Amino acid sequence: MPKAGRYHEGVPCWVALAVPDVDRAERFYGALLGWEFVATGPAEAIATLHGAQVAVIGPPSTPAAWITYLATPDVGHTATAVRAAGGRLLREPYEVPDQGRAALAADPLGAVFGLWQGGPVPGAGLVNEPGTFTWNEHLSPSPDSVRTFYRQVFGYTYDQPRDGYTVFRSDGLPAGGIGPADAHGPGAWLTSFATADADRATTHLRTLGGTVLTGPEPTPFGRAALVRDDSGAVFSLIAVPPDESAEAA
Repeated sequence: MPKAGRYHEGVPCWVALAVPDVDRAERFYGALLGWEFVATGPAEAIATLHGAQVAVIGPPSTPAAWITYLATPDVGHTATAVRAAGGRLLREPYEVPDQGRAALAADPLGAVFGLWQGGPVPGAGLVNEPGTFTWNEHLSPSPDSVRTFYRQVFGYTYDQPRDGYTVFRSDGLPAGGIGPADAHGPGAWLTSFATADADRATTHLRTLGGTVLTGPEPTPFGRAALVRDDSGAVFSLIAVPPDESAEAA
């Protein structure tokens, strides 16, 4: 799982919610995950927890979706590598004032992901504890071709597949997973947020207008549920033991 602070190339380092109604999303995630928000534009806000930046919401977009951003030391170079490996650039590299540089891409299966070259903000300042993202995985009908693409772009190495699912590594460290598509649909990155109690969190999510798609149920990483927020964005809630939490470096 990722660690806050310095992020290795290709490691999920940031997550962004593209959603039609930013104010509505703030109410939902503020209640569910305890986030507070700092406006950074007329329809965009940084989500914070314990004072640390943990995600961004906005600008408005339809359909609603969580987007995983992968760390890179040079967003322009990586954007070129994305094209060379058969991917597409949906938004060319651009400056994010006082934070870093970013780009938006799609892999050959159409899964959207971001590139993040950290400046003053290397990525999320807090991960792996309740209310923050803790795992990101790519699920698709063709995990072998996906593994080839991300190896070419980021130099990933892979653990031995287990039931078609593989943990990918960056600089030898586990960073995320690639596996067969499940109920949330083919060709997409899935963000998992940590919670102290997956059953209690999914009950709360329902009261906020969200939907539980599967679970909660045991997984190799903890008790987890696949869910949808009240705007339609899919994500996972996973119970993380207290000793696995990681504070900002």
